[in-house]
Amino acid sequence: MVHALGVSHNDFNPLDPGRLCRGRERWIEPWEMDGEKIRVHRLVISGATFSDDSAADALRGVVHSEVELASVLEALFPGATLLAFMEDGHPADIPDGAEGVELYPGHRAGGLSEEMLVRWYKTVHGLDELREVIGDPNEERIRGFAVREKGVDVEELWARLFLLTGMSTLDSPPARYQPAALPELLELTPAVIVIHRDKHGPALGIYTEEPVPAEERLAPLCAERDALLVPFAIPPMLARWDRALYELRQVWMEDHDEDFPVPPAPDSGGWEPRWKRRQRKKRDAESRLLLVEGEE
Repeated sequence: MVHALGVSHNDFNPLDPGRLCRGRERWIEPWEMDGEKIRVHRLVISGATFSDDSAADALRGVVHSEVELASVLEALFPGATLLAFMEDGHPADIPDGAEGVELYPGHRAGGLSEEMLVRWYKTVHGLDELREVIGDPNEERIRGFAVREKGVDVEELWARLFLLTGMSTLDSPPARYQPAALPELLELTPAVIVIHRDKHGPALGIYTEEPVPAEERLAPLCAERDALLVPFAIPPMLARWDRALYELRQVWMEDHDEDFPVPPAPDSGGWEPRWKRRQRKKRDAESRLLLVEGEE
């Protein structure tokens, strides 16, 4: 099996955030904002494991890349102090040393009865503390992180994080984050990191004013874990892995003497990705239409 980490860089408009995570998560409806539309930078990281470049059997999510979520964060923000935060959490999962702990009644996704939920934050530093606060990434024990810089009032940062997550709903699909809260949050922190949902596990959405050099920082980690680093034109939690692998293969063949590290799909002599077949069929249909119009 091949393990891979997918990375994309995009401009992000908090007032028009678009789709999110193939129907597994949605944005809270943005509130109205005066002035011009504000854009921030979004870095999305997900992962996958698959057997060939058709990615037909892909399991998607950072956990399937064989690259640890905590290691990804430490590589992207080396030596940084992070403020971990949680909303709609389970009271049994409050970590030691958590602050701002607040219990409140609510409904869990799909739940019929009201139960106690909790929000909290905790300052973490270093790989071990990241691992401890994340726990099992599939258990959703944490919503995300904000980079905590010296001199920033943590209570003010926490208040703005509440605007990001406090009005979340646990409908299906759940709405977890308010995109319109991001510009004011980025006045107090250089990066807001939230955990989105890919098809089979978590993905990372990293919102900043300036791009993070992700490929440069993640390449050594991927080499160490024997994971392929795959660029995506759009967020990998929305995109097809077979298309990204097809495009990466073209670049690889130009720059490397060795074979592409992802096996071709069985009987791939006549195989082409579904997206490429659709493009070809569209071009063929347009050509036939032009031919008919020419004959007339």
